[in-house]
Amino acid sequence: MNRGLYIGATSLLTNQRRLDVLANNLANINTAGYKRDISLTESFPEKLLAKLSKTPELRNIPRTNEIQFEEVQGGLYRARTLDGFFILETPLGRSYVKEIEFVVDDEGYLKTSYKNLEDENKTDYENYIINNNGDRLQGEGDLINTLQGAVYYPPAYVIGTMSGGVRFQKLFIDFSPGSLIDTGGKLDLAIKGNGFFKIQGEDGEILYTRNGSFAITDGYLSDLDGRRVLGLNGEILLDGEEIDILPNGEVRVDGEIIDVLDIVDIDNKEFLRKRGDNLFYVVENGNVEEVPFQGEVLQGYLESSNMNPLSGMVEMVNLLREFEANQRVIRMQDEMLERAANEIGRV
Repeated sequence: MNRGLYIGATSLLTNQRRLDVLANNLANINTAGYKRDISLTESFPEKLLAKLSKTPELRNIPRTNEIQFEEVQGGLYRARTLDGFFILETPLGRSYVKEIEFVVDDEGYLKTSYKNLEDENKTDYENYIINNNGDRLQGEGDLINTLQGAVYYPPAYVIGTMSGGVRFQKLFIDFSPGSLIDTGGKLDLAIKGNGFFKIQGEDGEILYTRNGSFAITDGYLSDLDGRRVLGLNGEILLDGEEIDILPNGEVRVDGEIIDVLDIVDIDNKEFLRKRGDNLFYVVENGNVEEVPFQGEVLQGYLESSNMNPLSGMVEMVNLLREFEANQRVIRMQDEMLERAANEIGRV
């Protein structure tokens, strides 16, 4: 298959996914407590390109090659090699690169990373650096020699690398807070600071939300779909006339303290996934750590969506322009193939 057509097609598919995510963000601008999604894309693995006329294959004999190595910032390293390639283990196969940035993860493996909104290096679902035998590199001591011994020197007929295009990797949730809206509602609550309300889902599943638009269902504090809001003592029964919720989360009915809202912060939010209805759940086998809530609860307020409509529209225009550019690339490749079939064949 023509590589230009394939690369253009993967770019179109990726931009379509990104446009769908952006459209969903814009549709939820007025949803209380909504957290926007950020699209993460990556290129397909870099594959080796070889000449058609291959010379007899040479063994991968180590050569003298000084790699360039530096610590970009605390815990993040960058390495370059002029001769040979570093090898990455990816879900789609091996990738050969000349330059790489990596961290040493909690298990001691050398791994690529990404930065979350707190500027922390995260390695979940990232790629391992491996040696020529396919073994994952590990160690925190002499990283230069560890990388030096893992450089792959290809046969003489290999002339470089090429990527097959780009792909949509995953969604990243932006948990930054939205602005506060004064509603005056007794059961409208907003969290000032980092934290989540805990909601009891089906079969006792614990769900998390920043949407504090609550109601009373069968006498209990619940979300607008009837799911019970949890306090430190379980479900919160509101049997009275005057309901007050204090900044520390205490729930008072007719002046009497009946419970405290169970509000927690999540230390590693990358294991949270959207369930729908503005709820989050913990991914299977996710190592989520709940930490004490340090903020305040504001009664009579709601947190707005953290999606900025102006930046969203600018991003949409850019995506449409990229989409049109990839369409032109595919059209140009198609015209070249048509001319090759009709004119070169005639010669």
